[in-house]
Amino acid sequence: GLWHGASWNFVVWGGLHGLFLAAERWLGEHFGNAAVVRKTWFRFLMALLTYFLVNITWVFFRAQEFSAAWRMIKSMFGFSGAEPTSVLTSLRMVEVMVVIVLLVTAHWKMRNTTLEATIERLPAWFVGVAWGVMLFLIIITQGVGSAFIYFQF
Repeated sequence: GLWHGASWNFVVWGGLHGLFLAAERWLGEHFGNAAVVRKTWFRFLMALLTYFLVNITWVFFRAQEFSAAWRMIKSMFGFSGAEPTSVLTSLRMVEVMVVIVLLVTAHWKMRNTTLEATIERLPAWFVGVAWGVMLFLIIITQGVGSAFIYFQF
């Protein structure tokens, strides 16, 4: 995480990713042949756990200060001592949930393949339209106040 900048937040972010990867490898070596590990429901729960843990680590990446990251994590788990609030409207929360479900579904379906192999199976017209839509979205979001994080260094 240090190549992102001289901040303890980036060290924690990179360290947690490394810790989670090491734990996954260790567990796979020691328990990978267990019957439960091959069950679809177990693998799905592990995918959700991975998603959950990675999202927590992103708090450290995005927070300006270490103390802000801790406050955010405490509030995510309901330990902030404050009344729960949301900056999201109901519609925005539905949008976020739809995106999360789509992302988890895409990752689940692609767990045993590569992006290149998946794209090769799609019709050329669909790939072209997808590229066009992505390019259009990039163009129309230029000048928005929340600049892409890598442009802030």
